[in-house]
Amino acid sequence: MVVLASAGGNTVPAIARLVQADEGTIRQVIHRFNEMGMASLDPQWAGGRPRRISSDEEQIIVATANTRPEKLGRPFTR
Repeated sequence: MVVLASAGGNTVPAIARLVQADEGTIRQVIHRFNEMGMASLDPQWAGGRPRRISSDEEQIIVATANTRPEKLGRPFTR
């Protein structure tokens, strides 16, 4: 939306109000687009926090959650 608004002749302050973002952020987006073209619009994932459980552990958790308590030898109460 930022790039389209800029191409449409809108000013940075007007675009910032439109998308509720900081003017500096709008300028960065426009400059990156001018330098890199469409590639600048690809998401840049930051990675986030490392996983605390492995894929195998996740599968066990999902399988357990989808199993009736009686099959696991656990009581089912309300």
